[in-house]
Amino acid sequence: MQPTHPSVESSVRPAEISSKTISYRIIRAADLPDDGLRLERGFFFGMVENGTIAQTDAAGTHRLSRGQLLILSPSRSCTLQRASSDFRLLGIGLNPDFFDTLPDGQLMYSQLTRRSDPTDPIRLRPDPEAWRLLRNTAALFADAMQPFSCFRRGIIRHWCGLFLLQVTDILHRDNEAAAGPITLKRADLLFHQFKKLSVENYRLHHDIGFYAETLHISPTYLSRIVKRTTGHTVYAHLAGLLVAEARRCLESTDQEIKEIADRLGFSDQSSFGKFFKSQNGLSPHHYRQRFGRATDTAEDEKEK
Repeated sequence: MQPTHPSVESSVRPAEISSKTISYRIIRAADLPDDGLRLERGFFFGMVENGTIAQTDAAGTHRLSRGQLLILSPSRSCTLQRASSDFRLLGIGLNPDFFDTLPDGQLMYSQLTRRSDPTDPIRLRPDPEAWRLLRNTAALFADAMQPFSCFRRGIIRHWCGLFLLQVTDILHRDNEAAAGPITLKRADLLFHQFKKLSVENYRLHHDIGFYAETLHISPTYLSRIVKRTTGHTVYAHLAGLLVAEARRCLESTDQEIKEIADRLGFSDQSSFGKFFKSQNGLSPHHYRQRFGRATDTAEDEKEK
């Protein structure tokens, strides 16, 4: 069983966010299937708040206990089983496509690539203060979303960024404390360079050829590296960045759709419209009508 990622639009309940991009779950011993809970193909952050549980992966079995943080990425997977009766875990899952649109995800990738085994789940024990702050941020994803009817996407993105930065800081401290020098494999270094290049150039360069040529490798090799690390293609990664920026412009600016198309490197408004609709199910015009700033202002006026 993999982490679920319901839509951000859906209602938020204290125990779970139903979203295709982000999930918030409280997992107890009674929630575990007989054969265990399988976590895979996504980013998952599990905070053990009480009790213990067995975490099994290809390398063996480890016992997680209170105060430990479990981190999974698309290349890392595990099964949770045999929990103590008082077990309680707070879990946050992020869809890889959504993760790749978050600017702070780049910083986390830089820490993840420093780990010696890209398939091994990461188990950390943060210091008490870092743990307390991380729990406070995670709690924002529970019932605190209910008062917000406007700009919900922006709020969620900022909270995700804060959470990722806190986890990245914990990862950084653990990496720095690791004994011996840390070296990056060439593939991990190339992926890190690709991420940096894509954030800087995605508006002008939508084709894998530019990135492969800049990195002096073949498009096939670059595709393999990105697919292995994120579980998605180079195109999907670039499309995610483009869509996130397009949504931001449509939601919070008065730029004409043609201006947005030019800004994002599309040859004309028509090709941008076809791309945007294929990714969102709505044309840019209808998306702005539904989620744009004018809609939010109108709703605010109704509430006065």
